[in-house]
Amino acid sequence: MNTTPIKQNLLKTPILADGALGTQLHARGVRASECFDALNINNPDLVSDVHRIYLEAGVDLIETNTFGANRYKLSSYGLEEKVVEINC
Repeated sequence: MNTTPIKQNLLKTPILADGALGTQLHARGVRASECFDALNINNPDLVSDVHRIYLEAGVDLIETNTFGANRYKLSSYGLEEKVVEINC
């Protein structure tokens, strides 16, 4: 069978992913009215800390903090010109 490494792993065991990143950021004091995606440039250590905690808990996969990092969503925070910076 010709499969990718991810598919090969899935045949053996489930891949565990991280959980609610926004919920974890909120629990650490980020207000729900703030742009969580902007934390990638305004407070990257906070985002990294949440990712690190998930990795220490044993996840195999972490997702980026870019759920709403698009021009349309960021425009409501006046950050539409920072799409590339936030996503990189």
